[in-house]
Amino acid sequence: MTGHLILVMAPSGSGKSLLVTHLREAVPELYFAISCTTRDPRPHEKEGETYYFITEEAFDEKIKTGAFLEWAEFGGSRYGTLVAEIVDPLGEGKVVLREVELQGVLAIRQIVPAIHRTVIYIDGGPWELLEKRILRRAPISAEHVALRKERYIEESKSKAFADVIIENVEGHLDDAKRDLQTCVESIVVRVGGR
Repeated sequence: MTGHLILVMAPSGSGKSLLVTHLREAVPELYFAISCTTRDPRPHEKEGETYYFITEEAFDEKIKTGAFLEWAEFGGSRYGTLVAEIVDPLGEGKVVLREVELQGVLAIRQIVPAIHRTVIYIDGGPWELLEKRILRRAPISAEHVALRKERYIEESKSKAFADVIIENVEGHLDDAKRDLQTCVESIVVRVGGR
């Protein structure tokens, strides 16, 4: 393993997807690992960019064949990190970026040594602010909002596992983009110099 894995985690509504989209354009050297999910795509999502949208049956088959490095269930849908999307590029010396939930971070930390990984936590502020962002993004049920609040409480505890914390508070998106890009570019330079 000569590459480096960047795990980006954040509570829902923290702007994680927006910041990762910025990195796609700003740091083309990154390899963006594609995950599998059983949830339906959101209007702006395209098959094979961030996710492979698969059936429950196909997800079960991937579990049976050991295709996942880790997988988790959230909000009634399952998400899985494919071994081939992480291990193979790391072996090729690439810098791999993956959005992941806390459960995934804990599982991957057991597999990828600390010298080859960086965990970045996006802090979007208090729940009240994130709830407003979530509700602006797409209509969801009160039950789903409650599930996300529970997840927010758990994910907020995960700051302790982060190597880097990026603040993405209301009105400072450009600062968050700059800070994240600077952090990631420094990793790309360091890995490229090995």
